Amino acid sequence: MLNKPLFIDTHIHGAFGEDVSDASFEGIMKMARRLPEFGVKAFCPTTMTISEDNIMRCFEAVAKAQEKLHEEGGDYADIHGIHLEGPFMSPNKAGVQNKDLCIVPSKAGPVVDKIESSFPGMLKIIDVAPELDGGIDFIREYSGKYVVSLAHTEADYDTACEAFAAGAKSVTHLLNAMNSCTKRNPGVLGAVFDNKDVYAELICDGIHIEPPVLRMLFAMLPEDRIIVVSDSMRGAGAPDGVYKLADADVTVKSGRTYYGEGGNLAGSVTNMGEEASRLVSFGIDPVKVRLACVENPLSRLGINDKIN
Repeated sequence: MLNKPLFIDTHIHGAFGEDVSDASFEGIMKMARRLPEFGVKAFCPTTMTISEDNIMRCFEAVAKAQEKLHEEGGDYADIHGIHLEGPFMSPNKAGVQNKDLCIVPSKAGPVVDKIESSFPGMLKIIDVAPELDGGIDFIREYSGKYVVSLAHTEADYDTACEAFAAGAKSVTHLLNAMNSCTKRNPGVLGAVFDNKDVYAELICDGIHIEPPVLRMLFAMLPEDRIIVVSDSMRGAGAPDGVYKLADADVTVKSGRTYYGEGGNLAGSVTNMGEEASRLVSFGIDPVKVRLACVENPLSRLGINDKIN
């Protein structure tokens, strides 16, 4: 499948000891220079739930890194804009992210407008919990300009369907940081199944979602709407140890992240190349794997480049 970098990672916080939320342009340049080692052709640097001031610093750092990469040339993964994972999420589903910095969607507009006025065109994906105050109205207002994705949410089936009708066209790391799908409460997964034009991000390390469930998802969802993402943190491509993820200490051991007393997951330390290989080993059709790792991420961003 891979003779040269071709994967598109639209949800990646960090790797090689670096993290986007550090707001270091040198760190982002290091990621861009080294991501081709994982087969990555382009990526969307992804922020955490951090303060508004720190969000703006991240955008500034990415903009500077992008400019310097273009000036210096050489081999690097292109930057296809920023994925804003926080802070418009439910505090009850924040996981490792700082729930004290969450912002309800009714107050999100000025933040997004400030980003756009300062860094035009750089913001591409906005995550939101639609059940929160102002969630549906926010989606109606901003889904025409950005990819609005449901994430870190307690939304039920009906609310998720309402969000899709309002213009949301994506779900961030499906089945993670959201309610489960059960026989009487189909939840976000059920809504994705019933709305065939919605893109579904999947973390395909075999840890965040077990291989049998991945096989089910690849069988039941449209093949042109599944998107593989790494959701990796700074421990990816780095030795086992303890790493900072925003304000949290995260232990990386044997390919898995652990935080808190319960040893909860805190992002991944996988990469797109590993995920593609694992999916094939799990029995997923390589044609579907390529679509999910290459063409579909570009399609979600509205990019129609031919990838050979």
